[in-house]
Amino acid sequence: MNIITKFQEIMAIQQNNVEASSGTLNPPVSDSELQKIENLLQESLPTEIKALYSFANGQNDDGNGIFFGDNFCRADEIIQQLEFSRSLIKPETKTIANPEQSEQLIRQIVDFYVGKAPKHKLFGLQKSWYKIAFECGPNRFGGPYIYASENTTEKERKILKIDFKELDNVSEIVKKLHELEQPTYKWDELNFVAYSNGKYEVERSAYDFDNQISFTSTPKNAIQKKYFHYKWLPIFSDGGGNYLGIDLDPDTKGKKGQVINFGRDEEDMFVLAQSLDDLFDKILVALRKAENGLLHSEGHLHETLKELANNQPGLGGASR
Repeated sequence: MNIITKFQEIMAIQQNNVEASSGTLNPPVSDSELQKIENLLQESLPTEIKALYSFANGQNDDGNGIFFGDNFCRADEIIQQLEFSRSLIKPETKTIANPEQSEQLIRQIVDFYVGKAPKHKLFGLQKSWYKIAFECGPNRFGGPYIYASENTTEKERKILKIDFKELDNVSEIVKKLHELEQPTYKWDELNFVAYSNGKYEVERSAYDFDNQISFTSTPKNAIQKKYFHYKWLPIFSDGGGNYLGIDLDPDTKGKKGQVINFGRDEEDMFVLAQSLDDLFDKILVALRKAENGLLHSEGHLHETLKELANNQPGLGGASR
């Protein structure tokens, strides 16, 4: 039985046993979409994935997810997710490719905030503050905070109120700077300190997506401990930023092509099967039993599959 026949049988069993309507399959994927996915992965797709997507390019948005409530991802969704994952890669050597152009934009950002600072009553010739601290990124702003003197603490500082409409102007400058520097630096946020004497400091910082939470891998050292990875190919999605997919860059004790759970809420990483074909085999074995946790489970599918993997060691290996 090939992977398409197995997938069809899994869908047929669901349709015969679950009242809720599920989505329908899309026509096969195009060669150009497959090529774009391979370019993003920087390697060829597994044969079983090519076969599955040559049968259907994911599902439409009608009804529930076709895979026990999870959606079967379309090629454009896969491409979008892989592009996002690649955007998280930080260059080993960070450089500012166009320092003069960057400095001009940074100066404009500083001038905007300094221009909103209070002026001294005496003709505005003397500043009534020591420094301003603020953060900004392509999609967020923090502060600005006014420090009255060198000895002002964070508890004593005051917030400088700026109209949200006025932030639109500086937001465009920040986005230009971000686009300019991303190819060689990839920062996520700028941290500024502007002093009343005209000097200023700026620090570029990046979010650490790999170490913000304590990940686990089951089996141990089988999966790299990350939120996302550009060599993790999403196949099924819960619609909330979490996926079941193919791991093409496993950790030291993993196997290339293994099926894993990953995403923004997945702290407990799990090898669910050694391949998608293998996962379908194990699911069919479970579905043919009188009692199984797949068809009428009220829990999250990814957790149900972890339990299935624990109960069937061949599904992924349950040793910790």
